[in-house]
Amino acid sequence: MNSGRDDSGPAPLCVGRAAELAMLADSALMARSGKRAVTLVSGEAGSGKSRLLEAFAATLSPGASFWTAAAHCIPHPGAREPYGPLIAILSQLATEGSTQKPVLRLLETVAPSWKELLPELRAAPALAAQPVTLVETLPDSMLREFTAIAERLSQQQPGVIILEDLHWADQSTLAWLLFWAQSRAAARILVIGTYRFDELDNGGDLKTTIHHLKRMPGFSLLALDGLDHGAVTELLNRRFPDSNLPPSLARELTRRTEGHAILVDAVVEQWHREGVLEPERDQWAPEGDLDRLMSSVTRSVQSFIADEIGRLNPDERLILEIASVASNRFSAPMLNDGRIGVEETERMLDRLASSRRFLERSGIVVWPDGSEATGYVFRHALYREALYEGIPAANRQGLHERIGSRLETAFKAQAAEMAPVLANHFERAADHRRAAIYRGLSGLTALKRGAANDAAGQFRRALQSFAACDPDPETRGAECRALLGLGAALIVGDSFTTLELREVCERAATLAEQASEPATIVPALAGLWNHHISRADLAAAGKLAKVLHELTGNAPASYAMVAHNAAGQTSFFGGDLMACLPHIAAVCDTYDARNRTDAAVLFGEDPGIVCRQYAACVLQLLGQGEAAEQHFSEGMKLAHRLDQPFSQAQMLWAGALIARERGAPELVLERANSLISVCETAEIPYWLPYGQMLAGWAKVVLGDHSALAQICTGLDAYEAMDVQLTRPYGLALYAEAAGHCGQPAEGLKALWTALQLARQTGERWYEPEIYLLWASLSIQIGRMRNISLPLGRALALARRQRAGLCERRARELQDRIRMNSGG
Repeated sequence: MNSGRDDSGPAPLCVGRAAELAMLADSALMARSGKRAVTLVSGEAGSGKSRLLEAFAATLSPGASFWTAAAHCIPHPGAREPYGPLIAILSQLATEGSTQKPVLRLLETVAPSWKELLPELRAAPALAAQPVTLVETLPDSMLREFTAIAERLSQQQPGVIILEDLHWADQSTLAWLLFWAQSRAAARILVIGTYRFDELDNGGDLKTTIHHLKRMPGFSLLALDGLDHGAVTELLNRRFPDSNLPPSLARELTRRTEGHAILVDAVVEQWHREGVLEPERDQWAPEGDLDRLMSSVTRSVQSFIADEIGRLNPDERLILEIASVASNRFSAPMLNDGRIGVEETERMLDRLASSRRFLERSGIVVWPDGSEATGYVFRHALYREALYEGIPAANRQGLHERIGSRLETAFKAQAAEMAPVLANHFERAADHRRAAIYRGLSGLTALKRGAANDAAGQFRRALQSFAACDPDPETRGAECRALLGLGAALIVGDSFTTLELREVCERAATLAEQASEPATIVPALAGLWNHHISRADLAAAGKLAKVLHELTGNAPASYAMVAHNAAGQTSFFGGDLMACLPHIAAVCDTYDARNRTDAAVLFGEDPGIVCRQYAACVLQLLGQGEAAEQHFSEGMKLAHRLDQPFSQAQMLWAGALIARERGAPELVLERANSLISVCETAEIPYWLPYGQMLAGWAKVVLGDHSALAQICTGLDAYEAMDVQLTRPYGLALYAEAAGHCGQPAEGLKALWTALQLARQTGERWYEPEIYLLWASLSIQIGRMRNISLPLGRALALARRQRAGLCERRARELQDRIRMNSGG
């Protein structure tokens, strides 16, 4: 059995939790049968959550054949690495017990992205000889791969994954927890998480996750209350079996401590240590002694811990204070230098863990140079908090700097992996330069893993630290990369139109020009181009596209493709469909998903997906429906292969659009609903209004006239995000749907607004269709005199754009009018 805890001692004493243990046992049986089980255990700090899980783990005897792996979430926000607890879980499974061999095999076959996150595996000669391609580290594959490896592992042996302190969890770990619960494949794993319910309001992400989990089959929630009188009585009788204690003692102890598990346990431990409950001639002391005993009960967990800290000798207190600064999980090499110093420190830590004072053992830690040390964790977060807060401020700051420097030296080759921890230490040490650099590395790692919101938070913190640094060429370059990373995260997680994105890209371009670095200028200008094109500022977008094309003449393929996409899309939205074709061909001929580089991450979008997206639209308007559908199909396959929800949303928009142009409302609805689902699940605000409008249009055409309001919802959301691009198209959807609802006059008003916008912005790609729709609604309303002008305009524009589909429909309408007139 694998476990992050030391299993050498006796089973933990856990009283008053029989019902909770039974519920966990039921969940384990459910998991053993192949049904996904997720159980969350909530309670206030010190309520006994960890003790309950220790007692439950002890019931999983070898005969039960469960493996277990446990990890704690990190308290400080800056040190929270995306998927950090899951990395710790996988590290345990890959290096300990019966799961080691199957996990190593599965890492090669189904989870290559996760293999790269385990430095101890990369250091092994047998594994280091196998090259890792860039395709294996594509972003957004993390959820799928960890789920796959867990599912495959559980086919051989059932398991238990324990995630403690989820109120401190990073967004990516919570995303996996929900992803796991939503999956429907058989899996013999029980996932248990703990959290403080008093911290739930501070963790909006966890609150949202629990809200969704409650809808999932196999989910259960255990809330730990205080220990009742019966539980306290049992605890006293088991700890003092021969003392013949009076019933009033348990009742009074329960009342004084309010049943708080950690305080009850601490007081009983104190009594046991001091021997105050030893019987005299098998008789308990007089009632007056009971009063004196109860008056000495510590009234809060904090004051008790302060007493415990006060009983430490100076050396023990110093080493525990340093440990409280180091990390949630630590080892002697983090706390001291030199072989002798490390060994002395480890002996002291082990004495404390052996007597269960403050610490417990937590497996073996392997350092990059191959040296090993025992890992330790605090028995409760409150111990660490009290020790940390008791360190004078200047001393605490110095400790962070020394520990950070020690880790930086030891893990230099794996700096990116240690970046969140290093950034946390250097921030608290007021070492702004190193804090900024490592915070930027943390953001880039999160971005590669597809955790856009996590990445944005890391990059913002990096920029705050850069602002406090003295400028120099190296610092400016690192700041520029952090700005580009934030821009990419904003594109994926927010919108192209935010003022923050524009300011970030402009600042990045300025720094890049000062440093004369085309490698950073191109992503910065690409971000600005995205901002301007989304606001339908085609003039500014066109200028930037031209500059991008000039800069990337001899640039790597990833930069050249971005320039081609910018030029091609600018032409498309401006209505010059034929000018797009050479740019589409250039990207399609160059693109190879296997040759993605880290630089590609900074653009925020995959160039192959972008090209397929607008190519499908262009070819559909040109009347080449089969080729358009082929681009959509290939783009969707690529988006799923890359496991990028943002890319999937892009392609689904194009797929719904071309289906509408072909007059297939059922297919439009299918793709639009998929688009809405992807956006809601992955929290992608930019593409959600597109899905709402297209789904609303399809429903109206299929007979649900109430769905006209859904189109309005999408248009309003557009306006709220200040998105102007394709707004004329959205208004055309509303106009056509209004005609189906018997409101052609309302539709004509919307078309008038759409044409005004097209004239203001120069967005002409859908203008022929708008005029054609104008003619159709004029017929519906009976204004036959007003048909010739919009119909003629539609034909002229369609010929100019070579928009064969619109031209054909315009001629068909013209022929019907002539036939009716002749009749």
